[in-house]
Amino acid sequence: MTGRERRAWLVVGSLFATLFFVFGSGYNTAGVFFTPLLDHFGWTRAQLSLLQTTLALSAGLVVPLVGWLLDRLEARVLIVAGATATGIGFLLASRADAFVPMVVAYVLIGLGLGAATLLPVSLVVANWFGARRGLALGLAMGGTSAGGMVMTLVASRAIAHGGWRDGYLALALPIFVIVIPLVATTVRTRPPAGTGSTVAEAASALPGLEVDAALRGRSFWLIGLAQFCFAFAASGTNLHAIPYFIGIGYGAARAALFMSLVLGIAGAGKLGMGLLADRIGARRALALNFLLCACGMVSLLFAANAAAAAAFLVVYGLTVGAPLTLVPLVMADSLGLRRFGSLSGLLGLFNILGGAAGPVVAGRIFDVTGSYAAAFEAFALALLLGAAASAGCVPLGEAAPREPARVASRAEDVAGA
Repeated sequence: MTGRERRAWLVVGSLFATLFFVFGSGYNTAGVFFTPLLDHFGWTRAQLSLLQTTLALSAGLVVPLVGWLLDRLEARVLIVAGATATGIGFLLASRADAFVPMVVAYVLIGLGLGAATLLPVSLVVANWFGARRGLALGLAMGGTSAGGMVMTLVASRAIAHGGWRDGYLALALPIFVIVIPLVATTVRTRPPAGTGSTVAEAASALPGLEVDAALRGRSFWLIGLAQFCFAFAASGTNLHAIPYFIGIGYGAARAALFMSLVLGIAGAGKLGMGLLADRIGARRALALNFLLCACGMVSLLFAANAAAAAAFLVVYGLTVGAPLTLVPLVMADSLGLRRFGSLSGLLGLFNILGGAAGPVVAGRIFDVTGSYAAAFEAFALALLLGAAASAGCVPLGEAAPREPARVASRAEDVAGA
């Protein structure tokens, strides 16, 4: 293994740690705090769901700016700034004594997540790897699931011993102690080119579509629809699954364990689907993943039965996180790398809409009907729509036949992959 290859995998490890402690804590632990906050403050489920919606809106609204900046600044600058904002948000949440201060804390957490996690990680991995991009991105994105699995249990244990305030403090500490120093010393947007070119100049030399050309093609909009469907279903399910399990007879500890297992299994799903995408193509792998995830969602409707609950844990777990790996791969295949940051930022708007709508829709449905059944059915239908959108995306060479020099893959993989 060459020095450049070792450096590339070190970058992957650092990005894994970032997603483990920042994304895993910020997005995936929400369900653990749901019932404690409900009991402490007496808010409605729809009102409490607004916290996760606020987080999603904040993350999504900042993503276009983050994408634009990533085409011009080093990724580590934005990751460190975002991680710092998320850590401060957790500290503020631990001291909140009313709804408005808690909303402010979640705004800050969301801004940090938008700046530090999925978009910069996808960009950095796409630039460091070529032939093994699916494997590398699957490993890095596995941090979201592994972090969610571990930090869900950490937060649950902290809440059990010291209350929900200690739960937030337990999420903040590793960000300041581990993530920020690690990223600052190891992560770079792309391998050293040896030419002294700026980040913007290096990006302009990569294959791919300009923003205006991408907006005129169908693949951009289909990827956006797939993003919306994924975020709508995943955000709503991940927030409400724990109270749903509690409501159908499982204890709070077992419900938290179920979601921890889902997140742990999701890590294997991201890696497996990344490897599958390297073999059959990202577009086909994403469509298949959506179909399987819809099957897992249907199983959740019957989770009072142990076999159906197990099917949900395995099938939903293997597929719910894989779009985090597969969507960037579809983007690289259909839109290219030249304006990857800016286009990812624009596509993040679809993610934010879905992520904001899912929790509130499910909470409102429960408040009106006393059941989550209609919400989970809507999520399953959204996943089927995402499968159709994924299958309709077009490879870059077919989308822009007049630019053969720009759409061809680079002859060399800068990471030696």
